[in-house]
Amino acid sequence: MEGIRIVNRSNLSKEDFINPICILGMPGIADIGKFALDSLIGQLNAKSLMDIIFDDYPAGAIVDNSLLSAPKAEILYWKDPKRIKDLMLITADAQSLTPKGIYRISNFLTEIINQYGIQLIIALGAYPVSNRKLVSKIPQIFTSSTNREILDKYLKDNGCQKIQKGVIIGANGLIPTLAKARFNIDGLVFLAETDNIAMVNEDITDLKASISLLEMLKKSFTLPIKKKYSLENIEDITKNLQNKRDQLENDLDSLQLLDPEDRRKSLYI
Repeated sequence: MEGIRIVNRSNLSKEDFINPICILGMPGIADIGKFALDSLIGQLNAKSLMDIIFDDYPAGAIVDNSLLSAPKAEILYWKDPKRIKDLMLITADAQSLTPKGIYRISNFLTEIINQYGIQLIIALGAYPVSNRKLVSKIPQIFTSSTNREILDKYLKDNGCQKIQKGVIIGANGLIPTLAKARFNIDGLVFLAETDNIAMVNEDITDLKASISLLEMLKKSFTLPIKKKYSLENIEDITKNLQNKRDQLENDLDSLQLLDPEDRRKSLYI
């Protein structure tokens, strides 16, 4: 597909996977789904299947420990040592910048998912609610599906809440929908409730919501997920993240005191 390139592709094929399912966590509200997916990748020590670069991702290079890389989508895999159910894990550095771009990359990823014989797609994201409706310290999980039987199962067995109406914006909602329409692959979406202030404040980090998604995955698919975080220590983790943000903002503000010429020499990004 024009504007989309696969790089660093593994030589694994459909035949190398056993009953595979796909778990998807793209950037979104407070990056709740992406954080859960990134944590899952780390805990399972998932391996890279391929990277995908796309000309509708933000136009800039990502710097990590002085190394440059292009914004990309990543597809990784985990081989189940019990040979019951392998995983394909998909995330990205960013969402596409335009609705057309989101459709293009979603269609492309859907084709990759189909090529590897995926039987079910699970997408992770956030469900913003107002403060007055957050009645529990443990975020509830809301779910929707492209298959009525699968939806009823998770509503009954896992205590999920039904989504009556709404729109799941971006690839997290579009990929399962396109996969069902094009290839009859069933899709399931888990959304962890979060304060709706996260919709308008990109600095919000709701680790409780991400951890609730991980707990749901562990319970539903018997994955070897360790309890790395708990509701008891999550407030300290969140506070540390906020302190780091505040320090970065202070460093950036201090640049305003420099002469324009010195400031140009100090900023590289």
